[in-house]
Amino acid sequence: MFLNRAITALAVVGGVLAIIISLLSGNPLFPIIAAVFFTLTLLLWKYGYLIIPVFTRATNIVEIRGGYEVPSSRDYIIKKNENGYYASKFLEVRFYESSMDKSKDEKQNMFESFERAISSLKYIVKISLMVSTLDLSKHIDEIKTKRGAAEARKSKEAKLARDESLRLDRELAYWNRLLDRITQGERPVEVIAFASTTAFGLTRDEALSRVSRQSKELRTILSSSLGCDIRELKDLEMLKCFEWEYFFPTTQEEIKDLMF
Repeated sequence: MFLNRAITALAVVGGVLAIIISLLSGNPLFPIIAAVFFTLTLLLWKYGYLIIPVFTRATNIVEIRGGYEVPSSRDYIIKKNENGYYASKFLEVRFYESSMDKSKDEKQNMFESFERAISSLKYIVKISLMVSTLDLSKHIDEIKTKRGAAEARKSKEAKLARDESLRLDRELAYWNRLLDRITQGERPVEVIAFASTTAFGLTRDEALSRVSRQSKELRTILSSSLGCDIRELKDLEMLKCFEWEYFFPTTQEEIKDLMF
């Protein structure tokens, strides 16, 4: 998180300096340099979680955070003790189905499927939920915007892959159900969900191999049993989940600032 913010801040400073120099010297080259710096700032701010891991991997930068190590790939967290290594990975969980929209039999089948899937795991899994109430007026506009974006993606892409088409159908159905429930007077809440898994190994490579295998298996099990989308987190998003284990946002505005 610190590295992402530091590089973004440097890009802003570089852009401001280029503008000041261009005003003082009258050289037309400096406004172009300023534009490049500000473009980099926007890219880093919006897509830093994709760009920074590529940069740190190429330069082999390793971050140490209170005894925990964030490697250059920035896709897992590892810690060494006297016996070996512990490695953890984090997964984002996006729900597009709710038991509230299902019949009694459908609910029972859903819960039984989840229980069977979880009972097949041979390692410990942590699933975390952060729940907050929402401002109705703003939330309705946001839902309509997100539904419109999903509809635009589906209509624009004539030949979507089957998995992507099914995902968009689930997303559209989710937004429509949410709007129906809100218009009927239900108080909406926002749920941010993520799962984490940890593996132990006598060596670094053994711990990483095990946690990678567990992460892939967990993605498959949760997505199939809960009808949700699972995405492995990296860089800033991964570090946010790691920090939320200790302290998490206390207001809706804080969450929005973090979930840019």
